[in-house]
Amino acid sequence: MLTAFAAGLLGCAALPATLEDEAPEVRMLDVRGASLELQFAPGLAVAQLAWATAWVMRCAEAVAAYFGRFPLPQIEVLVVVETGERVLGGASFAEPTPLLRLRLGDKVTQAALNEDWILVHEMVHLAVPRLARAHNWLHEGLATYIEGLARGRAGWVGAQAVWHSWTRQMPLGQPRPGEAGLDQTPTWARTYWGGALFCLLADVRLRQQGSPQRGLQQALQGVLAAGGDFRVVWPVTQVFACADAALGQTTLRDLYAAMKDDAVAIDLAALWRDLGVGETTLHDNAPLAAIRRAILA
Repeated sequence: MLTAFAAGLLGCAALPATLEDEAPEVRMLDVRGASLELQFAPGLAVAQLAWATAWVMRCAEAVAAYFGRFPLPQIEVLVVVETGERVLGGASFAEPTPLLRLRLGDKVTQAALNEDWILVHEMVHLAVPRLARAHNWLHEGLATYIEGLARGRAGWVGAQAVWHSWTRQMPLGQPRPGEAGLDQTPTWARTYWGGALFCLLADVRLRQQGSPQRGLQQALQGVLAAGGDFRVVWPVTQVFACADAALGQTTLRDLYAAMKDDAVAIDLAALWRDLGVGETTLHDNAPLAAIRRAILA
C-alpha cells in the first residue's frame, strides 16, 4: 500500500484511483522471507518494468547473500522516473518507515541496469545502524566497499575487475595535506573512499588476527544479529564493539582509535603487493593471497 510519505516522494501525493495509467505499478517481492514492496511511478514500458523488477530482486539477493539475510524484514522501494538512460541516483530513509527511493531514466536499458551499483550501495545502508553525522564516513564507506564485494561474489563482476577498480579508487581516500582524521574530515573523497579504505584495512586485519575465512562480513553479521540495522541509532563505538565481539577481537576499535582524529596515510603499494594485486593480474603466491581470495570468495 502506498504510504503518504512514499506518495510524496513519488511526486504524486493525490493519485486518482480511477486512472490506472497514472497510478503506480506495485509489485511484492520475497527475498529470503523479507518483504519488498516495489512501487513504480508511471513512465516505464512493460519490458522496462520487467527488467527493473528482476534487477531489484537480484540486488536484494546479492545483499542478502553477504549479510546472511536481507537486512530488514520489510521495506518499500520507490522508483521515480526521470529523463535519462540509466540509474540516476538513490537515497535511503529510515522514518517514518524504512524506504529506498530510486531515480530511474525513462530510456533505461536492461544492460544499464545490469551494470549498475547504486541499488546495492543503498541496500547495504539498511544493514548498519544510523550514526552521528561525524561518522557518516563509516556508513558510506561500508556501502562503497561492500557493493563491489556483493556484486563480485554474485558473479556480476570478475575478481580482477573488483581489485583493480580499488587500486584506482582507494587512493582517493588517503588524507591530503592539512586534513585530519576520518571523524574530522567530511569531504566527499574521505567520506566515501576514506571510509572504504578503512573497511578494506579492517577486513584484512580481522582475517590476519583470526582466520582468513572470517573478516568484516562475519563481524557485520554479528551487528545485524544484535539488532543493529538501519531502523536504530547507535553510537559508532557500539557498532565497533559489537562487530569486534562477533570475532573475539578489538581490531575495529583499535583501527578506529588510530584513524578517527589523526590523518593516517596507508602504504597502498605495500598492501596491494602483499595481497597479490598486480597491475594486470592477481598473484596467488603473495603473502596475503589467501586473505584476498577469502574476501571475495
